[in-house]
Parts: sequence; structure tokens; C-alpha cells
Amino acid sequence: MRRKVRVRTKVIPLFFLFMIFFLLRPYLYPWEKPGFPPPVSYDIRVILDPDKAMITGEEEIVWENRTSDEVPDMLFHLYWNAFKNEASVFFQEARAEAGLTALRPKLGKWGWVDIEASRLADGRDLRPSLSFVHGDDSSPGDETVVRVVFPQPVKPGEKVSLVISFKAKVPDQGIRVGYQGKAFFISQWFPKPGVYESGKGWNCHPYHLNSEFFADFARFRVAITTPAGYVVGASGKEISRTLDEAKMQQTITFAEDWIHDFAWTAAPDYHRFEQDFIAAAEIEESELLAVAEFLGLKLEEVRLPDVKMIILLRPEHVSQLERHLQALKQAIKYYGLWFGPYPYEQITLVDPPYGTGSGGMEYPTFFTAGTSLFLDRDVLSPEGVIVHEFGHNYWYGLVANNEFEEAWLDEGINTYSTGRVLARAYGPGKLSLSVNGLPLAWFLRLPSYYDWELDRATSIHIVSLDPVVRESWKFLNRLSYGLNVYQRASTCLRTLEKLVGERKMLLGLREFQRRFRFRHPRSQDFFDVMSEVSGYNLQWFFDTFLLSTKTFDYGISALRSRPKPSKLTGVFEESGQKKEIPSKESGYLDKKKESKPEIYITEVVVRRYGEARVSPDFPLTLKIRFEDGTEEVKTWDGQERWARFSFEKPARAKWAWLDPEQTWVIDANLANNSRLVNESKKGIWRVTAWVFSSLQNILLFLSGLV
Repeated sequence: MRRKVRVRTKVIPLFFLFMIFFLLRPYLYPWEKPGFPPPVSYDIRVILDPDKAMITGEEEIVWENRTSDEVPDMLFHLYWNAFKNEASVFFQEARAEAGLTALRPKLGKWGWVDIEASRLADGRDLRPSLSFVHGDDSSPGDETVVRVVFPQPVKPGEKVSLVISFKAKVPDQGIRVGYQGKAFFISQWFPKPGVYESGKGWNCHPYHLNSEFFADFARFRVAITTPAGYVVGASGKEISRTLDEAKMQQTITFAEDWIHDFAWTAAPDYHRFEQDFIAAAEIEESELLAVAEFLGLKLEEVRLPDVKMIILLRPEHVSQLERHLQALKQAIKYYGLWFGPYPYEQITLVDPPYGTGSGGMEYPTFFTAGTSLFLDRDVLSPEGVIVHEFGHNYWYGLVANNEFEEAWLDEGINTYSTGRVLARAYGPGKLSLSVNGLPLAWFLRLPSYYDWELDRATSIHIVSLDPVVRESWKFLNRLSYGLNVYQRASTCLRTLEKLVGERKMLLGLREFQRRFRFRHPRSQDFFDVMSEVSGYNLQWFFDTFLLSTKTFDYGISALRSRPKPSKLTGVFEESGQKKEIPSKESGYLDKKKESKPEIYITEVVVRRYGEARVSPDFPLTLKIRFEDGTEEVKTWDGQERWARFSFEKPARAKWAWLDPEQTWVIDANLANNSRLVNESKKGIWRVTAWVFSSLQNILLFLSGLV
């Protein structure tokens, strides 16, 4: 009798299958939202009471453990407790910053959020296990992070479902949230889990003054109840609307998948406009072909989908609709062409209520602009804000970096991207200068234009006290945080573009976007992608400019051009006899003679003033222009502290310029990069005389007031 052999197959755990699929996802779904559900799901119901500035809500959270850890608890953000009292980390850090005492709200205007009930979906009460967590050596009075302990750990591949009831007071003049009369802007408002990192635990920092946010991708279904007649805008798109005539209330439900935050706004007097971005109408076929050819891609790879645009404007700004609309179209177009198509069906632009502190902020599929009553048509505002905040939907929304720990990865890349888009869409614009809200250009002629694409950090020496890549709360102060993660980071990226070329720079950013959409990349992921795409090992660049505080400063310390003598003076041996050649026969230029020598000796001394060095792969260029119009170009590897270059030419040197193409825009002092042979001091003395004359007049005027 033949025995049957039973083959025992090993069952692969679910989370391993998920991890394999997740690693392959960028190649299976290069741009679209993934075909599988995100790790978190929210079903939220919230009611706004505008008279009391209160919201009450209930949320069901389903979290799937997609790691190999057994997870015993969950940490939540309660962001509004940052505005509960001055014991919060936010206010403790604000107190340490000079001039930020104005953040303290008026009496009775503090904001907060309370968890009133917390249970598992099966009814087991979790509220007794709640406790506040004080991470980052934070204030013991801080209540912005809370922990809940599960009855038993959540094993790999398992899900846990929680139901949380909460009540919150809307902060008045808080940061990124607030209300003015009956108009509300609501963000960071619901108890939100941190991000669980395999082997590390929950990444859930308290709300710091200088940081933004970090959350996991999720499915959102949010039902918002407001008084009837309110205009409501939110993340995602509207899927249903009901009206309770007895209570004079409306409930509008919004939904979206694969976003990691949800914000909304409500006011009775918003003006709502809706229009579609039709890609075929906004982008000519010739432009698509040009982009595809430049990037070396197929035509279909750069085609963009249509997007529904919702714009909510305050009544006083309705006349600015066309400027808002055109700026949003330009942002959708160029971010899409360069960095990949926008994957959601809708984008909502909000002109937020004045005084809510919510202008110029980004949320997935939903962002705020910022404008004023009086505008100059040549100043790119509100256009600059609109392009920038939409761009965050790429660098914060789709590649969701940890803004607590590596803010530059969003802010710096997006500042660089904003400059590129504004330069391409609008060209240079006038500086935004005003007096009491009135554009200065109305009263004075302002010929100076601001070139967005050449924007650079002007305070490199100041911000070099901190590296670009640093936890947001560890910067010296708010100024250092802002200049580093925005301007210095952007300037570094502009330098990188000049080194590797525009095409490789755009391809690198596009590949970073493609590879890490709907994931949480770190700085090293970006470094690796840029090195891979450019074909250079760029780790030295990132180590030098983003991970250290070394100052980059190369310059010319000396430029001399003198006649070469026809004969050398002194005592020489000739036929065994010593012969002295007097100076009058030396051939040096005699001022009384009109004849000029045939040859000039030119010497240029270049120096490395800072600690940062260029890479030998990207040497510095030195250009010297001579009076006869000829030029000499040399390269210097920049490794030593100085170098000397000598030339013999039949003309005197006119000027010398180190890095004439201005590749190294990160250079801390561009003023020492060039030098004239005969430098004129007339301009300096003229400016100095004007300064002292003006100061004298001011002092005389003030003395007359005593």
C-alpha cells in the first residue's frame, strides 16, 4: 500500500507579506495611492458650538500593527493642551524666546482638549490607564502627549479598535488654529496617535514652539456638524450632506484615504468658488514634449490628471479670486510636471479668518494662503504663499517626513521648489514692502526686483551655530530654526543643482518623490537617492552643509599685475667676471616715457577662509580678465588654505573672479569672491559721508525734541 506523504508548508506571517508588498509598492504603484488600506483608520463625528467656541467629538480609531513588535500601548497627541496654560512645553519655550510673550491669550481664551471616555470597541474601559507622558525632558506640567495601556499587547498583524470621546475649547489667537467672531479654523484638534517605529516604539513628541507635526497615513471619514448655512471646507472631499431643520444644523461628511492629517474651517460668510484644473487646457502638448525630452522620460510619464480646485475667500478678498486661482494652477502644473502628478481628486485653498494665526499652513489636500486688502500687482503675494503651501502637499503630504526631527526635509526642499516654480511661472517680482498695510510701491518707485530662483540665505554666519538637520526644539532660537530649515537648506539645494545640473537635480527629486510616496523617509534616504541619480557620491556635500556647522567661504585675498622687467638688476657672472647691471637699464617702466612694457606679470592669491571644503570632483573656477579683453580660466581643488596663480600676458589684469558662475551660492561672503586691480574707494567714501550726514541730521532733530 502506498503511503501518502503530507507536505507541511510554513505559513508566512501576515506582516512579512505586507512588508514585501510595501517594499515593492513604489514599482507597482509609482504615483497613485496604494491599492491596499493604510495602517490607521479614523471615523470622527464632531459638533461645533460657535457661541462657546467649543467642539465635542467622538472618534473610532483602528490601528494595525505592521511591525514585528508586540505593542502594549498607544501614545496620542493632544496638541491643544499646548494652549491650556503656561506649564506646557510650548509656553515654556516661548517664555525663553524674547518678544514672544504676545502669544499669551487674553483671560478666558485659553484652549484645551479633554478625553472624556476611552474604550476598546468591545466595551472594555481604557480611561483608567490614561497618563500624561513627558518626553524630550519636557515640563512636568505639559499635557500634550497621553498614553493608554491595552489589556494585552497588540501582536504583529493584529488590529486594535478604540473609541474616544473628547471635548475641546478652541484656542484664541493660538498657533495655526483659532477663531474670529463666528469664523473658525480648526487644526490638530482630535486625539491623534503618534507613529509606531519598529524596534523603537511610539514616536510622539510634545508640542514644541518651533516644530510642526508627524503622523501616520490613514483613512479618514469625518462628519462635521455646524449651524445651518455655514460654509465648511476640509481635507478630502465632501461625500454627503444632511440638514436638521429642527435644530438648524447641518452635517457635512468629508473623506479621503492615504492622508496623515485632517483640518477644517467653518464660517457663515466664506465665498466658495469651484473650478477644475484641466491639464489639457493648462499645459500645451509642446510643453509636455519639452519636459519629457529634458528629463528623458516618456510623454505619458509627464501627463497630469485633472484636479478639482475649491477656493474659500473672505468677503473682503473676493476681488482677488483670479490671482488665487492662477497661482494654484501654476503650482499644480509645475509641481506635477517636475515631481510627479498630484494623486488626489481635489485640493482646497482657504483664505483663513484674520486673527486666527492660521495663515500660510499646510494640511493634506487642504491649505491656507494669506493676503491683505491692498496689493501691488507686481509683488508676488499672495502668489508666493499659495505656491509654497500647495507644494507642502508634496514634501510634507506625500513623502511624510518627521517634522519634529528633520523639518528641513519638507521646509527646505519646498522652499527650493517654490523658488523654481515662481521663477518659471512669474519671473522676478518686486519686493513686498508696505507701510501700515499699504504697498510702498504706491508712493515710491521701487526698481529692485526679487529673483526667487536666486534666493539665498543672507545670514549664513548666524545660522552656522546649528546644523540644518537637527531636532526642531534643539536649535539655538526661533531665528536659527527658521533660517536653517528654510533658507540655508534651500540655498544648499540650489548649490547642489548648480553642481550636478538642473536635469539630474529634478530627476533626483522626482525619484525621491516616486520612491517614498506614502512613506516616512529620513534625510539619509534623500542623500542616497540624490547620489544614485546624479552619479556622484554626494555624502561629503550633505555631511558638510547639512550635518555640520562648518562655514563655506572662499575668496580672493590678493590681485597684483606689474610689468615684467626686460633685464634683472644686480651682480651677475659673465665670462668669469662679475658684472653689475644698474637699475636704470632694468627695463622697468619709466613714468616719463610713454612706451609700455610688452609683458605683465599677474598674480592671484585665493584663500579658503572657512572650514568647509569643496570636493575634488567639483573644483572651484578662477577667471581673470585682462585689459586687452582676453581671459584666463583656472581650476582649484580648494583643499589647501590658499593657492597662488601666476600669468605672463602682454596686458595688465583688469579683474579676477573666483566661482564666476556663482555655483557655490552657499558661500557665506560673496563680496570677497572678486577683486579689481585698481579698486576705487570713491563709492565707499561717498556712502560713508551720506550715512554720517544722515545720522547727524537725525541727532539734531532728536535734540530739538528734548
